[in-house]
Amino acid sequence: MWAISLSVLPIFLLLVLGNLLRRNGFPGGDFWHYADKMVYWVLFPALLFYNTTTAPLKDEILGTYALALLGALLLTGLIALATVKLFGITPRIGGAVFQGAARHNTFIAFAVADYLFGAEGLLLAAVATAVLVPPTNLFCVSVLVGYQGRSGTITLKRRLFQEIIRNPLLIAIAAGAFLNLTGIGPLPVINNFAGLLAKAALPFALLCVGAGLRIKAIHTGALYVVISTVCKLAIFPLIIAGTAVLVGLDGIPAMILIIYGAIPTASSGYALAKLLGADAEVMAGIITVQTLISMITLPLTLTLAAAYFLH
Repeated sequence: MWAISLSVLPIFLLLVLGNLLRRNGFPGGDFWHYADKMVYWVLFPALLFYNTTTAPLKDEILGTYALALLGALLLTGLIALATVKLFGITPRIGGAVFQGAARHNTFIAFAVADYLFGAEGLLLAAVATAVLVPPTNLFCVSVLVGYQGRSGTITLKRRLFQEIIRNPLLIAIAAGAFLNLTGIGPLPVINNFAGLLAKAALPFALLCVGAGLRIKAIHTGALYVVISTVCKLAIFPLIIAGTAVLVGLDGIPAMILIIYGAIPTASSGYALAKLLGADAEVMAGIITVQTLISMITLPLTLTLAAAYFLH
């Protein structure tokens, strides 16, 4: 365990550094607000575009990843929804609980994949992201809109359409997949430009994730945090691992799947909660707790997975 723990420790140290910088007012003003925008609108889309353009989307690994990731997303989401109903949780809080169970911090996933498995890990992470990000966003928007009782399918369709056309991550994935699947491949100059931006994406994104953690929000509803955390950090990776075993997947491709199963929920869930009427404070607590817990559970999960999948 120590080998993997030490390998992923620098990633979590970036989170800690980002939080310490923000708490101490450095560099001041609205820096972290605009830094989040830079990551979301420029740097991470460049990373996704750059890697999706050359990712093995035509290989059979795509079908395996779709089966494992989308199956786990659907089952975990349904479990979260059923639990929210079972405990009589209000729709505003239920939206936050659902996001905590269903969303994924792809910043951390990419960083871990890169740090542990290099270029191959990044390409497979691009496949996993291309499979997981679009349905996750649509699933979350549908549930949050539904929880708020917005009028009918017209409002839902409009909201989903708005989410698609303005989401830079979805656009970057779609553009990269188009170039990849049509055989056009990487574009001269444009691909190099995206590659330069991609190099800055992960460290800057991790600092922003750390800066976004709200320690005071940890006390916001223990039940809600427990439900989402069990779903995201226990049930989701177990479904992923079970699928990998059933289909006979091993090696680095299996480990990338496990990484995506074991990462905490996405910090972007806070902004979506505010936008669509879910409880943003509960969402902040869920994000913070899951991220902190994952500092222990992620190395442990990867150690157990490596003992089985890496021969």
